[in-house]
Amino acid sequence: MSTKRALAAGAVVAAVLVCLTAAGETPPTPPSATPTQRVVVVMRDQHPNLLPRARATQRAHALDHDQLPLVHALQGSGATHLQRLTTVNAVAATVSPAERSRLAADPAVAAVVPDRWIPAPRRTANAASATPTATPASGLCPADPATPLVEPEALHLTKADAAQRRATGKGVKVAFFSEGVDVTNPEFVRPDGSHVISAVRDFTGDGTADHSDGGEAFGDAGAIAAQGARTYDLAKELPHSGLPKGCTFRIRGFAPDADLVALKVWGEHSGGWLSQMARAIDDAVWNEKADVINVSTDYGALPDTPDDPLRLAIRAAVAAGVTVVHGSGDSGTSGTIGSPASDPGTITVGGTNAFRLVAQAYGYPKYTSNDIAALSSGGTTQGGKLVDLVAPAQAGMAPCTVDPHYTGCTSDTLVWGGTSQAAPFVAGAAALVIEAYEHAHGGARPAPAVVKGILTGSATDLDSPADEQGAGLLDAEAAVRAAQGDGGLLPSVSQVDVTGAPGSAHDSTLSLTNTGSLPRQVTMTSRAVGAETFRTDRTTTVGDPQDTGAPEGALAAPAVTFDVPAGTPLLDAEMVWPGTGSSGTLALFLVDPEGRLTQMSYDYDGYGSYTDYQHVDVHHPVAGTWTAKVVWNNGRAHLADPPIKPGSYRGPVKLRFTGHKFASAGVPAVTRTIAPGATADFGVHVPLPAEAGDAPASLQFDAADGTHLSVPLARRTLLGDTFTATVTGGVGRVFGQVLGYDLDVPAGHRNLSVDLAAQDPDTTLAYYLVDPEGQIAASDINLTGTDGSTPTTAASLTADAPAAGRWRLLVVLPNPVSGKDFTDRVTGHVRYDTVDITATGLPRDPAQKLARGAAQEVTVRVKNTGPAGRYLFLDPRLATDTDLALTPTSGSATAQLPFPDPANWRVPRHTSLLTAVGTADSPVDLETAHTTVSPDLVGFARSGNTVTASLSAAGVTPGDWYTELTPAGPFGTAPAPKGTGHVTLTARTKAFDPAIQSPTGDLWLPGSTVTPVFVAAGDTVTLKATLKPSAPAGTVVHGTLYVETYTPAFAERTGSVLAGIPYAYTVG
Repeated sequence: MSTKRALAAGAVVAAVLVCLTAAGETPPTPPSATPTQRVVVVMRDQHPNLLPRARATQRAHALDHDQLPLVHALQGSGATHLQRLTTVNAVAATVSPAERSRLAADPAVAAVVPDRWIPAPRRTANAASATPTATPASGLCPADPATPLVEPEALHLTKADAAQRRATGKGVKVAFFSEGVDVTNPEFVRPDGSHVISAVRDFTGDGTADHSDGGEAFGDAGAIAAQGARTYDLAKELPHSGLPKGCTFRIRGFAPDADLVALKVWGEHSGGWLSQMARAIDDAVWNEKADVINVSTDYGALPDTPDDPLRLAIRAAVAAGVTVVHGSGDSGTSGTIGSPASDPGTITVGGTNAFRLVAQAYGYPKYTSNDIAALSSGGTTQGGKLVDLVAPAQAGMAPCTVDPHYTGCTSDTLVWGGTSQAAPFVAGAAALVIEAYEHAHGGARPAPAVVKGILTGSATDLDSPADEQGAGLLDAEAAVRAAQGDGGLLPSVSQVDVTGAPGSAHDSTLSLTNTGSLPRQVTMTSRAVGAETFRTDRTTTVGDPQDTGAPEGALAAPAVTFDVPAGTPLLDAEMVWPGTGSSGTLALFLVDPEGRLTQMSYDYDGYGSYTDYQHVDVHHPVAGTWTAKVVWNNGRAHLADPPIKPGSYRGPVKLRFTGHKFASAGVPAVTRTIAPGATADFGVHVPLPAEAGDAPASLQFDAADGTHLSVPLARRTLLGDTFTATVTGGVGRVFGQVLGYDLDVPAGHRNLSVDLAAQDPDTTLAYYLVDPEGQIAASDINLTGTDGSTPTTAASLTADAPAAGRWRLLVVLPNPVSGKDFTDRVTGHVRYDTVDITATGLPRDPAQKLARGAAQEVTVRVKNTGPAGRYLFLDPRLATDTDLALTPTSGSATAQLPFPDPANWRVPRHTSLLTAVGTADSPVDLETAHTTVSPDLVGFARSGNTVTASLSAAGVTPGDWYTELTPAGPFGTAPAPKGTGHVTLTARTKAFDPAIQSPTGDLWLPGSTVTPVFVAAGDTVTLKATLKPSAPAGTVVHGTLYVETYTPAFAERTGSVLAGIPYAYTVG
C-alpha cells in the first residue's frame, strides 16, 4: 500500500507496507435498462493548470468549488450513486430524465454523458524491457480447470484450510486499516447476499466515495475473508508469464465467515496521519465493537518510545479486550521494525516466502516456500522486541474491482504481498482462535494475551534466527486445536527479555500450560546462531544485459555457483555493488541443487531510494551445488508487470555465501513434567555476551511426545567504555538499519560523550543520543563541511549535565551503503567529563556590578577532545523561563480544511514545555511531532472546536517540528466540510539573553542567523561574545552561556550541548 502521510520536513519518510499490484483489465457487466440513467456530469472548467498530483491540494479546492453545489442539488432531487471524480472534473450519478435535462442546461456543465465503463490505465511501475517469451512451468496449473487452485498458497502453508473445518471466524468482527474498498465485490458478498464488509468508516476527511489506490484494502479484506466466489485464470492475471489458459484459481480468506470493518485511513487527498489512525482504532473499539484490529503501517520513529500516540491507542485497545495484529514492516531483517509494530501489546508478524505464484509467473518448474522473505522487517527493536511469529508475505492473489475509484485495480485480481499480507493472515487466524475458544469455553472469549499465546505457542519452528521468525510460522490448525483445548503447550509470555552488564547473568521465569489430556515431560534448552561453518566469496561482473526473455528480467551478470555442505542448518547470502540511484536495480536469486527457486532478494526501489546491498537466508539448505543469479529485478514480485528495464550499472558485484551452525545460548537445560491442564514454571538463567548490543536467541521446549515450541529470547548487553557496531545494509525503505544500545549513566557527571568512528566514510550513518525521558539530547552524522556534503568517518555526541538513568544510543543507516564491502564496522567510546572549555570575561558573582550599557568582551576557549570536527555557536540564556510564541519556518499557521498542508516550526533547545493549540470552525484533531517522528503528540477533539497537545520534559527534543490539523472523523460518503483552522505553538524555554551577542549567531533565537566556527579534532578555537547589560539598574542577572554544535547535514539540527557556563552579575 502507499502512504499519504506527509512528514513536513522530510527528514524521515513514514512508510507503510508494500503492495504488490497486478495488471490487466476486465470490464464489468453492463447494467440493465432502468427508468433512471447513470450519467457522468462533466464540468465546463477542467482546471488544466491544476495537475492532479503535482497540485493536488489546489485542485481539490477548485473541484470542491465546482462540484459541491451540484452534488447538493443532486442530493435534493433524489439522485443516487453519487460519486465525485477528480482526475476529470466530473460527478457521476444515477438521475431521472428530468434531472438530466436540468443538468444539461446548467451553464457550469459542459456535457452530460451516459456513464460507461472505461478501462483504467495499466500500472507501469516497471519500465518494460523486451517482450518475454516464457515457457510455462509444468505442474503449476490445475490438471482440470474446473478444479481450480486455491489462492493464496498461504492457506495451505499455514494449514488454515484444515483449520476451517473446525472454525471459520463466524461471529468475530475484524477491523482493518484501509483505503477505499468495494464492498460489493463478489468476493465480499456471501452466498446469502450479506456483505462481508459491514461498514466502511472514513477518517481521512475524503469520505467513502473518493478515489484511492485500494490495494491495501482489497488485499487485507481478501486475506481475511474472501469468499472464493469467482474463478480466475492466471493466463490473464499474469499476462507476462506465458501460462496457458485454464490455469484457474479461486481466492479464499483465512476466516471467510468473519465480519469486517474497513477503517479508511488513506484517501485521495488526505490520510496517514497518526491522529486519524488513533481515532480509527478508538472507533473500532468503542463504536464498531471489533474483536480484532489489523494495522498495516509503520514509520521510523527516532527514538521509538512507548508514548507514541498510535502505540498508546493500541495498548488501550488491547486493554479493552481487542487483539491487535501488525505487520513487522517491509524494510528487511537488519533491525528495521518500526512503530507501532514495536509495541509489546501487538502481535507483530514477520513474513515468509510463498513462492508458488512467483514460480508460476517466472517460469520455474519447481520451488520451495517458508524461508524468511527478504523484505520482512526483523532484528531487535529499539525497545528490545522481536517479531512474534511469521506468515506468508510473498506472494499471493487478492480480489480487486476495476473501477476509477480504485486506481490500484487494473484487473479482477492484484498480486499482493509484504508483511501487510502476512498480518491479515494472522488476523484471520486470530478470528478462528476466538471462535474456537468461545465454543470450547462456554461462551467466554479469550483475552488478547491468550490469543497471542495460542498463536505463538502453536507456531512451527522454522529453525531460522529468532529475530527473523519469532516463534515460527503460523499454524492455524494447531492454533484452533489449542483454543479448543485439544493439545498444545502454551507459553506465559511471547518472549523473554534480559538486559544487563557485559558478561553478567540474569534469572527469569517462563511458564508452560499443558492443554492436552495426557501428562507431558518437557525439556527446555536454548539456541542461538553460532559460528560459521563455511564462507565462499565470489565476484561476477555486470555487462550488457543477457535478455533471454525470461519474465523475471534480464540476467545482469554470469551466474555463479557455490557448494553447501551437508548438515548446514543456516545459509546466508549477501550481495553488494557500488550502484547509484539511477543505475538500476539488481536482485539476487538462489536456485538449489534440485533446480528449485528458493530465495529472491528485495529492493524497495521507491521514492528515489536505493540500497546497494541485498541479503537472504535459507534454513536447512539442501546440500550440493547452488546457483546464484544476479537479475535486473527488484524482488518486489510485481508479477503482473512486465520485467523491469535493465539499468546502466556496469562493473563488479560481490557475492558472499556463509554457512552457520546453531549453538546454545548458555541457558542451562531444565526438565519438568506437566500434568493435563496444569502449568509448570521453568527457571531461565541467562548469561549475557561480553559484547554490547542485542544478541537474540530462543528457548527451545521439547516434549517426549514430539511437541516442540520455540520462544524468542531477547538479550541486550549494556554499553561499557568501548563497543563495536556492525552495519550491513537494508532494502532501501524507511531505514536501512537501526541498532540500539543502552547505557546506564551514573549521577554526578558534568558531561557525557560518545565518540564514533566508521570504517567507510562513503556509507552515511546518523547517530542519536536519547535521554531517560525519551528526548533526543544529541545527534550527529558522518558528513561535514559547511553544506554537510563531505563524507568523513567520525562523529561525536555530547550531553551536558546528563541526568542519571538509562540512556540509549541509536546507530542509524539512512540508506544506502557504499557497496564497497559487506559490512561497515563502527567503533565507539563512551567518555565522561572530558569536555575542555573555559571562558574569560564572563562574570560569575551576583555581587559583581556591571554598568548598564557598558560592553565587555567574553572569550570562550574550546578544545575539541573528540574525533570529529565540530561547528560551534554560543547560546546565551537567562535562568528564567519564558513562553515563546513560535512562528512557522515554512507553511502557514492558518489551515484550509479539510485537507490542510502541514506547518513547520523550530523548537529551541532548553525547552521544558511545548504546547500546541488548534482551533477551527469544526471539530479537528491536532498532531505535533519532531521531524524524526518522535516525540509525536496528538490532541483529539473532545468538545468544542479547540484542541491541545502538549509535552513536558526536562529537555524537549529541539529542532524542526511540524503540526497538522485533521478533521475529526468518521465521515460518510461526503467528505469533511470545508473550513479554516489555526495552530499556535508555544515553547516554555529558557529566556534568550539579549545582553550577550556573538558573531556565531544563535540557531535557536528567532530571526538570528547562525554562523558557526569550525574546530577540527584535537584543535582549539576561540569564540567571541560581547556582554552589554541592558536590564534596569539593580537587576540581578543569572544565566548560562551554552556552547553548542551545529550539524549542517541534519535537517532536524539537534547537534550537541558541549557545556553550560553559568554567569551572574548585578546591573549597576
